[in-house]
Amino acid sequence: MKLKNVLLVDDEKVIRKGIKKLLEDVITGYKVMWEASNGYEALEIANIEIPDLVITDIRMPEMNGIDFISYFKKRHPLVSVIVISGHDDFIYVREALKLGVKDYLLKPISRSELASTLQNIDKERTSNNDIINPGESVNISKIKDVINRNLEKEITLNFISNTLNLHPNYISQLFKQKTNIKLSEYIMQQRIEKSKELLTQTQLKIYDIAHLVGYVNSKHFSVVFKKIVGKTPYQYRQKI
Repeated sequence: MKLKNVLLVDDEKVIRKGIKKLLEDVITGYKVMWEASNGYEALEIANIEIPDLVITDIRMPEMNGIDFISYFKKRHPLVSVIVISGHDDFIYVREALKLGVKDYLLKPISRSELASTLQNIDKERTSNNDIINPGESVNISKIKDVINRNLEKEITLNFISNTLNLHPNYISQLFKQKTNIKLSEYIMQQRIEKSKELLTQTQLKIYDIAHLVGYVNSKHFSVVFKKIVGKTPYQYRQKI
């Protein structure tokens, strides 16, 4: 798996160290290639290197995060930016969102919130590719896409129906007819497959993984996982 290169911008070294560890050792799949303590330093780096992702604080000396994002986005509009801040300030939040940041997370950073935001960014990239599986009907591909992009949410027939503007009964009957599997079973399968990926590729806590694949209760998640896989999530991770 190709690591995604990250530019991390924060004037507090201890914060940068904590986020770097979170990205590289807990969530994994990310490499903090560049660090900067203010917007000026970050722009100097971005003039030479283009990161896959930027994570930046807002309140910093010399050049704050809002000004940095504004300059950066003009040069690299397609690069995803996540804001981290110790201040729940509506003006900053509004300005950051207007500049197209993917999320505004408050310090101390929750690993599950950060993992969820990164997962949503990956889903968005995948959906933008708009790949239809060969031999599969467009509607089936769309249904699967909606499910796979929303595993952390409560996925109901009405949710899929409202998202795709298709009748619930049509969705249910079409899916069973074309795939030979019930929609509810497919959703459960995808949740378990995603949880296997998170168990083997990250060091996130099991209750964090449960939430990321749509289970509010981690004990219920463990019961379902063992029923399907034959091992508890912990046993599965240990074996791998």
